[in-house]
Parts: sequence; C-alpha cells; structure tokens
Amino acid sequence: MNESPRYSADEFERESRYIENLIWDALVIEAGQRVLFCSYGEDARWIRRAMEAGADVTVIEHREQVMRKFEDVGAMLLRGSTSVIPAKTDAFDLAVSFHYLHEQDPFFHAQIVSELSRVAKRVAIVEPGPPADPIGKRIARLYSQAKRELGQFEYYQPLEYWRKLLQAVKADVSQHVFAFAKIPPREYLRDTIALLIDTMEVEEAPRTDLDELRVLARKGDTMMLPPPRYVLAGAAIGDLPQPIFTPREEPTPTPRIAKAAQSTVPVPEPPVRPAVQAPPPPATQPPVLSWSTWSPDTPAQSTPAAPPPPVTPAPQNPFGLPAMPPGPAAPAETGMPFGAPFAVPGADPPAPGAASPFGLPPIPGPPQMPPGAPGWQWEPPESEEPPKP
Repeated sequence: MNESPRYSADEFERESRYIENLIWDALVIEAGQRVLFCSYGEDARWIRRAMEAGADVTVIEHREQVMRKFEDVGAMLLRGSTSVIPAKTDAFDLAVSFHYLHEQDPFFHAQIVSELSRVAKRVAIVEPGPPADPIGKRIARLYSQAKRELGQFEYYQPLEYWRKLLQAVKADVSQHVFAFAKIPPREYLRDTIALLIDTMEVEEAPRTDLDELRVLARKGDTMMLPPPRYVLAGAAIGDLPQPIFTPREEPTPTPRIAKAAQSTVPVPEPPVRPAVQAPPPPATQPPVLSWSTWSPDTPAQSTPAAPPPPVTPAPQNPFGLPAMPPGPAAPAETGMPFGAPFAVPGADPPAPGAASPFGLPPIPGPPQMPPGAPGWQWEPPESEEPPKP
C-alpha cells in the first residue's frame, strides 16, 4: 500500500484552481492588449477569461464545426491555419498557444512557432508535460496510439523541447513549471480514464485500447499523477513582462483563545497583587523630633516597642541644625541606628564593644529603643557640656 501524501477531494480541487490561476498570471494578459489564441480549445474558457480582463481577443481557427460551436463567444474570428497566419507582422501584442501544439504534427511545430513570433510581439506556450508515473505513461501511450490511428496527434514533449523552439525565434525566454505536490484522490484516475474512454468512443478508437483503459480504471491500487504544466514566454530583449503571481490562500488557523475556552481543564486565575498605597502627603509644617534622653545605660526592654504617638513640635536644635523628619525605628539586630557609614563587602558586622573600623567610639550592644522613642538620637561631643534645659 502506498503511503505517499494524498490530496483529499477538496484539497485537490483547491490546488487545481490555484495552479490555473498561476498559469493565468504567467501569461500577463492585460486590458487593451491585442491577443491571438490558437483555436478555441475544449471549452473556450481561457478566451472568455481574457475578454473579461479587457483584452482585444482574436481566435484563429479552420474547423467549421468548432467555429459554429463557439460562435457565441464574441471573440474576433480569423479563418486560417497557424502554419501560415493571415495577419501582418506585429499585428498582436501576444500570441497564445494553449494546449495546442501537442495536438499538431510535430513536423510543423517550428513553423507554427515562427509564424506566432512574426505576427505577435510576445509568444506564450502552455503545454502539459509528459507523464512521469508508469500508469500515466501507459495511458498516454494508449491515447496517443488511438489518436494516431485516427489521423490525429497527441505527443507530450519535455520542457527543453519547447524552450528550444522559442529560443529560435525570440531573444528572451522565460519558463515556469507548475505541478502538484501530492498524489491526487482516487477519483482523479477514475474520472480521467472515463473522460478518455468517452472521447475515444466518439472518435471510434480501437476496442482493444478501450478495454485496456477500463481494466486500469477497475484496479483499486492504481494511481495516476497529474502531469506538470509548462508555461514559456518569449519576446525581444526588454519586452518580456514580469508576472505577478497570485498568493496561495492558506486556511485561517483557529485562534488559541478559542481552544482555551473550549477546554475542560480549569484555567487558574492570575494572582491578585495588593494595591500599593501612595505615601501620605507631607504636612504643611514638618514635625520636629523631641530629643531623647536615652543612653546606653538604659536597660533593654523585652517587650516590643509601641507605635510612636503623634509628634508635636519641639524646640530647635541647640546647634542650629534643621529639624529632622521622623524616620523608621532602627531594627534591634543592628549595632547602629542606620548601620555602618559605608558598606564593606565581605566584612562581618563588628561585635559589641569592638572598635569601629572608621574610628568611631566602641559600639555598644544592641540598643533597645524605649517605648515611644523616635528613630533618631543625639549625643553631644565629649568636650562640651550637655545643653541646659
């Protein structure tokens, strides 16, 4: 059993339309251009599309029954053969050979391309490539053999074959190859063979070829790959336009939030951060701290300090310093109310009673602030008398 990737029916239909759009983009047909098509094709679909784009379309055809079939298309009809086109030199801006040359006698391919190059400034050739898989080759051989017995032609040529034909008549040649990336659904083989059988029955192909095609269609494991499509364009140097290709329409992905909403697993709520309270606005007159009478000889208190009462104004500092605002009480673990003057990396805090590394007096044990004491303290210099009350 083949495990190669396979298109679903819907995917294959979308991919077929996408490749058709790429082929159309590669032709670069614009409004107002004079475009010549070689024959109407199977359903004149591309001719109608060019007319809808605003091009001035002319079709060259010599088969009376085909002319009558598509007389309602509305395109200008030029009766004649593509091997000798009854038109003046450069009468058209573009000549299109769409799935046309592989149905013509290969002996006249060079002549037809030369005539297209004469009557048009730019020539575009669209052709299916030769089948690459065994089943496709077998079907192509049967169909070509049936056509040949009816006096018709069905020969698929490689890309280089068409390129050499264009290079012989045009100086600048571009080429594009469009192919399917996966195996088509099984319906593709069935529908393709059914179409071939219907066509060959109408043309009275040999019965043995029809029976072999029916046998291939009945096999459940038979796979057939669509042939690649070649688009080649030739023009004079500098006259070859650059096509702008239609972007592929990708399926819209499902938003992740929709998947989370459908999930049965409860989604935890994000943690709620406590609101940060703004600091109280400063008072009109900053409070002045009362000077503490605390000294190192004051016994430590074992109970935690109570919150300080409201601060009332106090006399000015006897040394003329500005009043200090209230600050947080020093933690009981530190040796100084605000720690050492500078941080010493890697140094341990000095032990109680040890000399300060910065020449300060020996540091006493952890002081305990009395209840209600502010966070600042002051000690006068040793050489001066304490201030009188």
